[in-house]
Amino acid sequence: MKYGRIRTRLVVSALATVLAPAVPVTAVVAGLSPTTARAADLDHADCQVHAVLASKEGDKGIPKELEFLEAQLREDEFAAYKEFHLIEQKETRISLDKVSEIKFRSGNRIGLSLLGNDDKRLRIQISLSARDGKKQLLASQLSFNDGAVVMVRAGDYEVEHKKGKLFFALQCARS
Repeated sequence: MKYGRIRTRLVVSALATVLAPAVPVTAVVAGLSPTTARAADLDHADCQVHAVLASKEGDKGIPKELEFLEAQLREDEFAAYKEFHLIEQKETRISLDKVSEIKFRSGNRIGLSLLGNDDKRLRIQISLSARDGKKQLLASQLSFNDGAVVMVRAGDYEVEHKKGKLFFALQCARS
């Protein structure tokens, strides 16, 4: 009986000695596996920014050129508005750690910069100035799904006898 325990201990020790070098090699190979690889870093992304006027007056609803925003404009925070108007649309390509500035007829300026990405999300730095260009309304880092729409409110606005709140709809995607 004494010999059985000794033999078991020897077998366990021998197996541990034989298998020990294989464990670090397996870990290194697993680290190079494509399933655990990180998303390739992007150098740039393409963005569209739409200036949208939301008005409590009227009854036209959502025009054809803003149908892509219908899901967002039907949310509770927009329930008080009866009419939406596309004021202006701009496109830009943003680059890693470089600020792209977009100027709008309203006087607002938006600065965008790509900070990075992962498999599904983009990280972007955004700044929004007031219409006078002096006051900053927003300076933030955002992380959102590739192609998602982010709505940013810019305050009261009036154009062509239409009054309401000005919103900027930001949509960026990998190019």
